[in-house]
Amino acid sequence: MSFITQVTISIVLYFIIRVSLTRSNSLNIAASVSSVSYIAMYLGTYKVISLIPTLHFLITGLSLIILFIAYYEILILERNVRKIKMGEFNNAESYSIEKNYKLVSKILGIGLVFLAFALISGFAIQSVFTTNLAIKTSFTLVALLIYLITLIGIKFFNFPIKYAIRGLFISMWAVLFAYIANSYLIYN
Repeated sequence: MSFITQVTISIVLYFIIRVSLTRSNSLNIAASVSSVSYIAMYLGTYKVISLIPTLHFLITGLSLIILFIAYYEILILERNVRKIKMGEFNNAESYSIEKNYKLVSKILGIGLVFLAFALISGFAIQSVFTTNLAIKTSFTLVALLIYLITLIGIKFFNFPIKYAIRGLFISMWAVLFAYIANSYLIYN
């Protein structure tokens, strides 16, 4: 089973659990089960395990899972905001919109930290600083800078968290796209 297949199975498992559970902690349960299932699939698939490459692929897979979790949570949040704006209070979720924006911000921050750890472990795997690593480093640093600027803007300059989360999410997708496009261009 390939790396992408393992990540995809874990993401589908997250969606199934998240949709089927209606409890307030369904996000935590679904994210935990999804992450543990990915780790178990990865360790079960590869019999020869060396520390640094294993950590690299585990962290990279978890960062992808976290990015998709953030994507789904943003979709849920935007759907609820739209329901409230249309006056459909009966069908809206019973949680605070502002609280959920902060939760998504934390999820994106965790995803960015995992992405930075994946980059660091990638440095440990490769002995030569290649163009591939230079591009990944620059995009990760830009994403970290955008996240820090956004946090400072929210905290000190009253930047609306709604727009900050949307911008962060777009920047995370841009970083992910850059990683995928970089790997595709380098290896093909």
